[in-house]
Amino acid sequence: MVTIPAAAWRGEFAVRALTIGPVVGLCLGALAWLDSGFWLSGVVVFVVVGTLYGVLMARRMARYWPGARDLNGEQRVAVARAVRRGEAVGAAPAGTSDADDARLSQPVIDYRDGLRAAAETGWWLRWLLIFILVVAVGTAVWDWQYGSWGNAIASAIYLVALLAEVFWMPKYQTRLLANADQAAALARKAL
Repeated sequence: MVTIPAAAWRGEFAVRALTIGPVVGLCLGALAWLDSGFWLSGVVVFVVVGTLYGVLMARRMARYWPGARDLNGEQRVAVARAVRRGEAVGAAPAGTSDADDARLSQPVIDYRDGLRAAAETGWWLRWLLIFILVVAVGTAVWDWQYGSWGNAIASAIYLVALLAEVFWMPKYQTRLLANADQAAALARKAL
């Protein structure tokens, strides 16, 4: 939920699953095709990962912010965007009023609580990422030396993604949670 952009909240459960899953499936499917050289492996990864990730992430989103089902798509996006930016919901989306902005104060607090809960559940996996990063460095060196150009490029992309996850993501998450706390404080004043 921490990495999902506000725009993904526009649709209901099925739309969220069909939005998030194929994007991740396409990226990993392309890497699988590039790494293996077989387009069929890319298609299989796209279908399997896209389906599983989409459904699992949509379920996770619903679990951490159950109150989202009581809002329409524009309201969910407005709440998620305000929380992620650390702002009040003040900028009403089209078709809403100032009364709706006040009504969105509790969902802002609930979304912030969901973000915090989602961020706290993954802390124990940080050590595993360090191990995977070490393995990825070794694999990238091996692929660069002995593999095909597709292996080398795929390994380099995996390595860059892991480096971002290990070094950039904690800073981003800290800033995001600080913004969420700020938005929740503003929402509490509006209540």
